[in-house]
Amino acid sequence: MAKILVAASPEPRAIVERVLAGHELSCAETVGQAEQFLRERAFDLILCTIVFDESKLFDLLRLAKSRPEWGRIPFVAARVRPNILRSPSALKSAAFTCGALGAAAFLDIADYQVDPEREMRDAIEGLLAGHREEKPEHD
Repeated sequence: MAKILVAASPEPRAIVERVLAGHELSCAETVGQAEQFLRERAFDLILCTIVFDESKLFDLLRLAKSRPEWGRIPFVAARVRPNILRSPSALKSAAFTCGALGAAAFLDIADYQVDPEREMRDAIEGLLAGHREEKPEHD
């Protein structure tokens, strides 16, 4: 079970909670709440939806990468509702910007066809597995 910071408003958060069922989730609705969680707890992954806190995804991503202890946490930006940000060029720009700012991935639920929530979970589990392998072991 991973410790995941979920940065999402209530409607997309419900989808994220289904996708990440079984993990320990800390849910923030604002950049300030997310920062407080980061100061208080250790996380294995940060997942932020694209319209978080009135479109402050990039603000949170910059914040998460601003401190070495937070910068090592994989940051995943996600579009979990296909009816949000429907312009292909806007999506492409968002994905590019996330990568340029250091995000581990930009996941779009619309990219998954058979079982979108399970397929998104599998992608996130893959990122978590890779992060666990990179973490140094402590005696």
